[in-house]
Amino acid sequence: MITVLIFLIALIAYYTFGIRYQSVILTMLSLYVYWQVAEWNIIVIGIIALFSLAFCKLLSKQKKKLYVILPIVCIATSFLLLRDRIIGWGLPLGFSVLSFTALSLLIDQYHSNQKYRNFEVLSYLLFFPKIFAGPIERASRFIIDKPTRFNGMEFYKGIKYLIFAVFVKFVMGDQCGKTEMSAFGLNQLANVFVFAFGFFFDFWSYTLMAIGVGKLFGYTLSISFNRPYESRTFQEFWHRWNITLGTWLRDYVYIPLGGNRNSTFKWIAIVMVVFLLSGLWHGSTLPFILWGLCHGVLLCVERKIIKPERFNCFGVLIYRLVVITLVAFLWQLFLIDSVKDIVPLIHSLLIYEQLTSQILYQFCACLIGMFLLTSKKAVMILNGQQSEARSIITEVSVLSLMLVSLLLLNCQMSFNFFYFRF
Repeated sequence: MITVLIFLIALIAYYTFGIRYQSVILTMLSLYVYWQVAEWNIIVIGIIALFSLAFCKLLSKQKKKLYVILPIVCIATSFLLLRDRIIGWGLPLGFSVLSFTALSLLIDQYHSNQKYRNFEVLSYLLFFPKIFAGPIERASRFIIDKPTRFNGMEFYKGIKYLIFAVFVKFVMGDQCGKTEMSAFGLNQLANVFVFAFGFFFDFWSYTLMAIGVGKLFGYTLSISFNRPYESRTFQEFWHRWNITLGTWLRDYVYIPLGGNRNSTFKWIAIVMVVFLLSGLWHGSTLPFILWGLCHGVLLCVERKIIKPERFNCFGVLIYRLVVITLVAFLWQLFLIDSVKDIVPLIHSLLIYEQLTSQILYQFCACLIGMFLLTSKKAVMILNGQQSEARSIITEVSVLSLMLVSLLLLNCQMSFNFFYFRF
């Protein structure tokens, strides 16, 4: 209750004062929220933020590669030290997003010098809705040059996003998409897909919440998901899944290393480096690294050997099923601590067990829910400014139904997102 009260006071104060104080209020509120979630890990996050701020100011005065290279080396070193608990602490929640955000700030500052105030930089780095699991924003997009005035329509959109996100998280993710992965045969196969759906709902709901809270403070955060399970190829999947991470890797790793201009061998090497970094962004254990490398291999094989653009309609349909199946199975690497655990999973699929109604219900509920919640109509409800009476009635009815569902299902409001484990 105290946290909610502080949030409301900060929100009122945010729109009462000018831009200079808005950045201060956002920074203080972000630090408070992070303290509530991660406690003493705030020290590590604070050090990284201040360290990045210092080099950002140095770059604004003098353009030196050293001022970019040194932070990259220090952040990478701190990642290794914290990952292996060499200094006693483990990787704090939000370290990956903060690191990628800080590096984009410094690289962009090197290429295009911008005059940012100290608290503008800190509020950008520490903005609490996005620091835990993204989206990864650019400073030029986030930091604004004029005071943010209260906009009733955008504030209402933020409320809509939060209602939508809570429904996706607690009904679709925690209720329909929850599975223990302890079945056999067809049940275990269904579990693989249910987990894939649940994982999407969980991660998507977090980014929806981030966007919703962002709109309450006048920010429009980037969209991170665009119906990824409708992808026809692995390349398309990575244009639709965690879009801001993919864009970051493209702009700061893939393109600087030559991208499509390289020879086939060098292009494959760069793609593998990009997906290795993607795996490390999620976790430093071997299963995460293997997950990234597998996606890299699949993308290379698809582009250089399979070439799905040559398929007819039937071939496109079959390949789409192959893509979603392999993506779903690769998510299982997020559940294991050792590569050896893959063998029991494969073995469980080969043991006969009659398909149960419970898992079948979950699978169908997830499939229908994904189709409805990612539809153009749902997007229009979230982002549209309804003027027709019929549209307004539809919007209010859908949002009310979501809230009623949360009450009837007695959903436990536990903000334990799957990505917080990474």
